[in-house]
Amino acid sequence: MFERVAEPESGRRQERCEQLTRDNEKLRRMISELVLGKLGAERDPEPAPSIGSEAVIYRDFVQSRYMPFARATKKSAHWEEIILRCHLLPAFGDLALHEIDRHKIMALVQLKKEKAYSSGSINRMLSILKVTLNKAVDWELGGLTLSPARAVRLLSDPPKLERTLSPDEALRLMREIRASGNSMLRFIIPFLLFTGTRKREALDARWRDVDFQQRLWTIPVTKSGKPRVTPLSEEALQILRETHKITGKPGLQDWIFPNPDTQRPYVTIFHTWNRCRRAAGLADVRIHDLRHSFASALVNRGMTIYDVKEALGHANITTTQRYAHLSRDRLREAVRQAGSHYSELMTRKTDE
Repeated sequence: MFERVAEPESGRRQERCEQLTRDNEKLRRMISELVLGKLGAERDPEPAPSIGSEAVIYRDFVQSRYMPFARATKKSAHWEEIILRCHLLPAFGDLALHEIDRHKIMALVQLKKEKAYSSGSINRMLSILKVTLNKAVDWELGGLTLSPARAVRLLSDPPKLERTLSPDEALRLMREIRASGNSMLRFIIPFLLFTGTRKREALDARWRDVDFQQRLWTIPVTKSGKPRVTPLSEEALQILRETHKITGKPGLQDWIFPNPDTQRPYVTIFHTWNRCRRAAGLADVRIHDLRHSFASALVNRGMTIYDVKEALGHANITTTQRYAHLSRDRLREAVRQAGSHYSELMTRKTDE
């Protein structure tokens, strides 16, 4: 069985589960119609199990083979587990690996579209399905020689403008954060805003990785799997000094922002954060938007996209290009000022 995994907005979990049950029943009917040929589409030939191989049920494969592998090798394993449990196993869990085909996968996509899931959410489901089936092929399980998901393309998901905090919004947010009952949130949120790091990187930070003299923080494990060294501003260092006083001279092995009840990193800070952002009138602001706000501040203060790439620890400059529109705004202002400068000179010469 799957281990219980903490999810954000757990108060809505029962309603979501009831909705998923209805969705999954509809999906079963769609797949049944597909098998009977009522959808009118010509079915792809299903890859048959190789001679002597036994049918492998997708649910058994995920639980006994794939998830142990994911937990041992991936930081994102708990999110994959949630998507598998809520979406993929209800749809394909009772099927043998060789019974999963492109039409059944497209039926799932169509159902999720009808339920108004975003393209990004559907793509995450497809990506995890593709990964699991590719592993079944790699491990030569269930007679698969090719993944049935190989021909299913991800949905078009145009990039959206990133949400950033204005100075006034940041002040309103911090006012609510300081008034919250979470003694560590008033350190965690501004630290994220001053460093641009990811939430999990900050929650898992240890004192041993901070060099006060060099003003550096080494993040040993990042999203890319590689360590990253982040310079610390005076504001970020001040937060660490204040936290150091609160936690009572911790040892090098201790966490910087521990949960006071467990003395271990927080599993989630969503509920307190959610109350604060709503009280500040910023219900649309996510914790990850603090990272975008940090990047926006860098660009608007004259840093190049390449500077931002290094500060955020992006592996590819393409990821950082989302902030290019900010640099264009700055360039437009520079061009306007240059135009004003020469316009004044020309006016002065004409008057003379």
